[in-house]
Amino acid sequence: MELYRFLQQQGFGSRKECRKLIEYGLVEINGEMAENWRAEVQPDELHSLSVDDEPWQIVRSPVYLMLNKEANTETSHKPIHHPSVYSRLPLPFSNLGVSAVGRLDADTTGLLLLTTDGQFIHALTSPKKQVPKCYRVTLKHAVSSTLLAQLQSGVLLRDEDETLAVDAVLQVDEYTIHMTISQGRYHQVKRMIAAAGNRVEALHRIAIGPLALGDLAPGQWRFLTPAELAALGFAG
Repeated sequence: MELYRFLQQQGFGSRKECRKLIEYGLVEINGEMAENWRAEVQPDELHSLSVDDEPWQIVRSPVYLMLNKEANTETSHKPIHHPSVYSRLPLPFSNLGVSAVGRLDADTTGLLLLTTDGQFIHALTSPKKQVPKCYRVTLKHAVSSTLLAQLQSGVLLRDEDETLAVDAVLQVDEYTIHMTISQGRYHQVKRMIAAAGNRVEALHRIAIGPLALGDLAPGQWRFLTPAELAALGFAG
């Protein structure tokens, strides 16, 4: 494969843009400056790539990412009121067609997965799959035993015909609970808390299935590991 085509495959722009990157001396392959955009490369034999002095982990598609979503960001390629979560990623990912696995509201923070794998998105978002998602919920009013009991036994949401119950709920402190659900209804956590007589002040997703956010800083991203993909049921 010619070098400029490889750069295009990595998401660095059009063929012309990738040729210019090489001509301007901005590309290093395996620690050496690339000079000929027509040079033949073997992607499997490339160990390092740097563009404009920024190291780039060579993408072996499909791509699987974890992002710690900040507040006041939109899970949209065309945001209206706030910056897009995609603006937190390097530009090549946009060119590769990375999409979020489900959505988080603008004011909701925490674990968001992104990928180029449509089957991965379907497997984690389909209501039939019942993938549990755990949230740290900060409440307006203090946690009560009645609230916990209602969430466990099931609450009836407005415009719904059947009650919904949490998979699990744990009180963390006076105003905080960890709440796990798997149904995936619209604004489900906020609506369930409202139906139980309280109000959500802050919502932060901390886990999807066996995958936990961990200590990833707000606004930061990383690739999922092969072990994490395997835990989610994907070989990677």
